[in-house]
Amino acid sequence: MTPDNDSNRRNFLLAAGSLALATATASSTVIAADSKHHHHHGPSNPDLVKTASSCTATGNACIAHCLILLGNGDTEMAECAKSVQLMIPMCQAVSYHAAADSKHLKAMVKICQNVCEECEKACRKHEDKHAECKACANSCSDMIDVCKTYLKAA
Repeated sequence: MTPDNDSNRRNFLLAAGSLALATATASSTVIAADSKHHHHHGPSNPDLVKTASSCTATGNACIAHCLILLGNGDTEMAECAKSVQLMIPMCQAVSYHAAADSKHLKAMVKICQNVCEECEKACRKHEDKHAECKACANSCSDMIDVCKTYLKAA
């Protein structure tokens, strides 16, 4: 290799490195400037997110208990199991939409309130015999209250 080629290659690499450094510096300056205006915060409806998630968790325990009893031939648990099966995905959806500040949240909360009212009613029938049903009914009651509070404010 000739000295001119080495010099050209070195100059090219220095120029490319400088360009990369300048681009990275400019990008980080823009990101830093944008960060000053970006606020990290949670969802606007943390009570809905928290209560719906809790209702889902107690519902999962209730449906697992119902399935065991149904498997043992206790058909009395069928209505409870069905209502819990409908409640769980509804609360999951409300939790997700509340966390995302969805424009559909108000409509979903209205439906969720109705579904939780039906689930609470079905679970209350078994609350004296089954702790899981009582816990689910109580969680649904909490969710109904949170739904009502949200809908009054919305």
